Amino acid sequence: MTAKSVSLSSIVALTAIILVTGCSSHNSAPVSSRSAPPSNRILVHQVESGETLYSIAWRYDLDFRKLARANGIREPFVISRGQLVSLDTSKISSAAAKTVNKSEIKTKIAASKANTNVVTSAPKSTKTLKNKPKSASSQVVYGTNWQWKWPVKGKIVESYSLPKLHKGIKIKSVSRAAVRSSAPGLVVYAGEGLRGYGKLVIIKHSDILLSAYAHNDQIMVREGQTVRQTEIISRLGSNGTMYFEIRKDGNPVDPEVYLK
Repeated sequence: MTAKSVSLSSIVALTAIILVTGCSSHNSAPVSSRSAPPSNRILVHQVESGETLYSIAWRYDLDFRKLARANGIREPFVISRGQLVSLDTSKISSAAAKTVNKSEIKTKIAASKANTNVVTSAPKSTKTLKNKPKSASSQVVYGTNWQWKWPVKGKIVESYSLPKLHKGIKIKSVSRAAVRSSAPGLVVYAGEGLRGYGKLVIIKHSDILLSAYAHNDQIMVREGQTVRQTEIISRLGSNGTMYFEIRKDGNPVDPEVYLK
């Protein structure tokens, strides 16, 4: 064997050893040592046309009251297009909360006095009641003598399940079925700006309870409108399927527990 042949054989053998050693070293690295990808959590939302504080809170599973306090927004929670809204509600100072609470109390007291004056001075004048401006809080008829009603007659085809990301229920009804408000309250959103909900109506029933009626073909109410229980608020499309949610303090709850 020539010196050239021996040298070539040595190079080939050395290369093979390096490759085997490299592969062995690479495969021995534990999977747990790999770093996790950075978090994509959104902390700020820029208000788009048609959005309300309620729809933004709904989009990010937040309590609208905490969202308002975190951003120093007072009733009637007016926001404008392009406004930056912080979604971090974990750092609300007690001072800020007290300030907003006092403002809310004063607003409700003033609204109560205004309503009393209207009824006393013109009990039979419908025009006076219609023309007098009211704050959002004074329009809501909370009440205590009502129970939740089904928004539409039909069969549940998808149940509530947070592990499956089902925050509400799907009800199969009929084409163009009338959708009714499950409880008395105030329409705080009516539009199609929330992805995945289609044409959506959100109703505020109290400071802690709201409901949503999604995948409508026709919306028949407007934002700021007071609705009675079982009042028609929309109509379904040709497939006759609607999606319904109830939120308590901003969190999705099982609608079947509430509906009667």
